[in-house]
Amino acid sequence: MIAVIHRGEKFKEMLEQFQQKRAEFIAQEIRRFDAETLFCLLETIQGNGHKLVHLTGMTV
Repeated sequence: MIAVIHRGEKFKEMLEQFQQKRAEFIAQEIRRFDAETLFCLLETIQGNGHKLVHLTGMTV
């Protein structure tokens, strides 16, 4: 992934767009996981004390 740093007037908007594209990329990768890999990811997230705010549209 190539990142471009923007420090102009619309820095905040550019950063938000970058974060949205990054989230979309990660979501695409997660959709390709098999059930066991997805389970391991969720266990890792919980094990690190994090939580998912929204988990929708996913069936295994």
